[in-house]
Amino acid sequence: MEANLTPTEVADKVLELSEQFNQFVFDHPEILDNLPDKAVLVFLDAEDQEFNEANKEMAAASPLPTQSERVYVQMRRHVRIVEQVEWEAEIVSIP
Repeated sequence: MEANLTPTEVADKVLELSEQFNQFVFDHPEILDNLPDKAVLVFLDAEDQEFNEANKEMAAASPLPTQSERVYVQMRRHVRIVEQVEWEAEIVSIP
């Protein structure tokens, strides 16, 4: 299966996922316990198979630094719907 994404589109998505991963690490630092030293992260999107194929191809074509290994990080979007209550004031006369 050949990916139809441009390298720029893949890079933009990698940047977006890496930013989200950084936020996740900030909130859940214990995930770092699962990463080996000198890991090279390859981000995957649970909802975008075309991106995943393109990014895996790019990762496979890139040389690994010495004593490194690729670690695949699957990112999954969770949408939280939060009800926000706003109060409104109105001046009224007493009936």
